[in-house]
Amino acid sequence: MANIAEAAGVSRPALYQYFADKDDVFASAFTLVFERHTEAALDALTAGTTVGSALDGLLQRFEGDLWEMIAGSPHHDEIVAAKSPVVALAIHAVLERFWAAVADWLAELHPGSGSDREARRAEWLDLLRWSAQGMRFDRPSVEQLRRRLSALARSVSADIATTA
Repeated sequence: MANIAEAAGVSRPALYQYFADKDDVFASAFTLVFERHTEAALDALTAGTTVGSALDGLLQRFEGDLWEMIAGSPHHDEIVAAKSPVVALAIHAVLERFWAAVADWLAELHPGSGSDREARRAEWLDLLRWSAQGMRFDRPSVEQLRRRLSALARSVSADIATTA
């Protein structure tokens, strides 16, 4: 905490007015970074000129940028292994809002309330949500992960195009 207080330019007692311990500092910092990444991803989704570029932008900002930041950190293993319940709750809430926004975008893109349309949107959301986690399993380089994300975006956008 002394090092954190010094780096922040505050006294250690002042730091304790805001944070209980270094895990609390980590949880707050990581949650803020994660929230910024999700906002950038949603911005990229709406900025895309095609479905493919929108999905690629979403995945690159959400998964690629975060992976690049974590992979370049000397604390990579600590960040990946973090099991803080405070972080988990905060991240869960951000993820729920994020994926709900993506689901809404897919519903605008492929409207309709029939069971076939709803099932198809659910499949796309499922692929976008969970595929990237598997893509990181072998701890790829940032470039390799980004290529995989682009391939996923192309695949999902091609399927969307066939059902429009």
